[in-house]
Amino acid sequence: MNVLILTDFSETSTNAGKYAVDFLQDKEVNFHILNIHNFNFDRSASKGLEKELVSTLDALQSTVDFLGNYSKPKLHKFDLILSSENLISAIRKALTEKKIDLIFIGAVSQNEHAHPILGDHAYEVVRKIKCNIIAVPGGCTYEKPEKTVFPVDPAVLAVQEQKNILDKLQFLQSSQFTLLEIKDGDVKYPNQDNRNIPFETPVPFTRDLFREIQRQFHIIFVVGKNLSICDRLLHSRHGFSAEMNVEIPIFVYHG
Repeated sequence: MNVLILTDFSETSTNAGKYAVDFLQDKEVNFHILNIHNFNFDRSASKGLEKELVSTLDALQSTVDFLGNYSKPKLHKFDLILSSENLISAIRKALTEKKIDLIFIGAVSQNEHAHPILGDHAYEVVRKIKCNIIAVPGGCTYEKPEKTVFPVDPAVLAVQEQKNILDKLQFLQSSQFTLLEIKDGDVKYPNQDNRNIPFETPVPFTRDLFREIQRQFHIIFVVGKNLSICDRLLHSRHGFSAEMNVEIPIFVYHG
C-alpha cells in the first residue's frame, strides 16, 4: 500500500502523520511525506536559495525520521518528496508516480483557517483530488475506529450504491457503520440537552447533530461526490468548521 502524508512541519500536519501510522499499524505501507515549498528561483534570490533548500530538506528529513521512529511496525517504510509546484499539481504527480492509495491531511480548526495546508487548501484537495482522503484534526489522538457514522443523502447516493461502497471497503469495517439518512437544512433541535442522535430519518444535518456525532463516533465517512456534506464538514468559510471545531477524523471516499 502506498500512502501520501502532506506536511508543512506544523503540529497539525505532524499529528496527521502520527494518526496515519497508527491507523495503518497492521498494514505493510510505503509512506511518502510531501512538502510543498514556494522557492524563489529568480537570479536575484539565488544567494539564499541553496540555504533555503537545505533547510527545507532538513526539516522534511526530520519529519520522516520522527514518523519512522514513531512507527512500531517494521512493515512501514518512509521517504520524502519536496515539490515547488502548486498543491494540486504536486499531489496529482505523486498519485501517478507513487501509485497512492490513501492521503492524510491536517484538517481545519477554528484557530487555523489561514494555515498553509489547512482550511481552504484541505477543502481544495478533497474537491479536486480523486483519491481516498482522511482529514485529521489537530490535537486528535488515535482511537481505533470501532464506531463509524456514514451520513447519507439518498438523493445523491442510492441504496444499492451505498451497499456497493460498504462491500468493497479496505480501510474500515463495514459492520461497524451507522448509516444516517439526512436531508438539507440547519435548524436547532428543541431539546439542546438531548445526547442521543435522532435517528428518525431523514434528519437535518445541523450543527447540533454534528456535535452529537462527534461525541458518539470515532470517525465520519463521507462520499466525495456528496458535495453538500463535504461542504458542511470541510469548507472553512461556509461549513460547520467556520463556527466550530472538527474533533474527529473525516474519511472522504472517492472509490
